[in-house]
Amino acid sequence: MLAVVMSILMLLAPFAQEQKNATLAFDNRSAESRLFGKGVTSGLEFYDVPITRQPNSGILIKLDYTRRNTTFSFDLHHRLSLDPSFVYPAEIITNVEVLSGGTTSIGTFTIVDTIKQGDAFEEAIDKVSKADVDRYVTPFGKKTVTMKLGSGSQSISIVGHSVIITRGTKNTRIDTPGQRIAIVSNFKFQEDRPGTLLTVD
Repeated sequence: MLAVVMSILMLLAPFAQEQKNATLAFDNRSAESRLFGKGVTSGLEFYDVPITRQPNSGILIKLDYTRRNTTFSFDLHHRLSLDPSFVYPAEIITNVEVLSGGTTSIGTFTIVDTIKQGDAFEEAIDKVSKADVDRYVTPFGKKTVTMKLGSGSQSISIVGHSVIITRGTKNTRIDTPGQRIAIVSNFKFQEDRPGTLLTVD
């Protein structure tokens, strides 16, 4: 009986080691000016995403070399200025794109929410900028994007595409290069496991 138990433990040992080592290293090489702030409760760093086609101007992430397939995920949020003149309710559609290897698109991802008066983000953010222009700026909503990537060494960049604000029958589209339209946080880089798919939760 003891021999059977030991055999089972030996079989499980490699799996346990694989689970332990599943999280991989990455380097956030975004410009310092992209840091929006840090979550007061979570301690997570939040980054501004501008509209651009230049990877170095977006949220640039260098992924460590690996021999296995991997997944990279992040939380996507709207970027809104909820000043006293903001008109509620409003439907917000924010689109970002993930680039790899320069300007090769991995995919475009969308977050859609309707914001009503009194709505707020899930936690307070200790913002880097104390300028009056950023006083009312906040993340809003959350979508977790998970991408299935191949093995090897690569860099990805999260860039802004557009945001559409709808109030009644009136639509306002923002797609001006350089405009900060989204916020991202909670980056995770892991070894791929069976059943992992490209998803937006």
